[in-house]
Amino acid sequence: MKTKIIGHRGGAAGYPENTLASFKKAVELGADGVEFDVQLTADGEVVVIHDELIDRTMNGSGLVKDHKLSELRQLNAGEYLSSEFKEEKIPTLAEVLEVVKDLEVINIELKNYLPYPELEEKVLKLVDRFELREKVIISSFNHYSLQKIKKLQPEIKTGCLLMSKMINAADYAFKRGFDALHLHFLTADPGVVDKAHFMGMQLNVYTVNFPDAVSELLAKEVDMIMTDELEMALEIRDNFSKDQI
Repeated sequence: MKTKIIGHRGGAAGYPENTLASFKKAVELGADGVEFDVQLTADGEVVVIHDELIDRTMNGSGLVKDHKLSELRQLNAGEYLSSEFKEEKIPTLAEVLEVVKDLEVINIELKNYLPYPELEEKVLKLVDRFELREKVIISSFNHYSLQKIKKLQPEIKTGCLLMSKMINAADYAFKRGFDALHLHFLTADPGVVDKAHFMGMQLNVYTVNFPDAVSELLAKEVDMIMTDELEMALEIRDNFSKDQI
């Protein structure tokens, strides 16, 4: 098994997260896949952004859900990092899928702590428009939402996001029909990795930005490493030997 290296919110160091610039760079760097977050605008458009509030990454204020797409497009989504990216706009899910559709893995995280009616249906419709069912894995900390995804399209892979070190995490995910555990990398003990694999699930970890951690997780044979440092992680994976650990 070859552990896949996944760009977290694009994952290209020096590029603004969840922008077309970051996803294009991830493709250029040779990422196996990308991970990104989706929410709904006030007029029901699926957009790619992590925070519920736009304040951190855009030159505006307020909740994503309280702005129409046309309003959000008037703001920039990259200047917070560098003036080089002042022309970057918040991308729609369709725009991102167009850029990353040829990658091996596309991890779409439903960012729905806030209620987003029909987010699941709209995401699945776009996945089908691009014919990406085989490549997509949908993850969320909202496990009710993942159960809804499974009811709508049982064949779509789902990743159960967890933050804490949960007792019997693999049993929990397996009993609910999820296809993967998405764990904080510090909680990915060898026992939980092995049990997930024994139960036929993937074990994917986030967000791994330290070289030693990448090597240790490669040795544990996790399925996917999500990182903000794609170049670093890809280089370590390409030169990895268990004898180094």
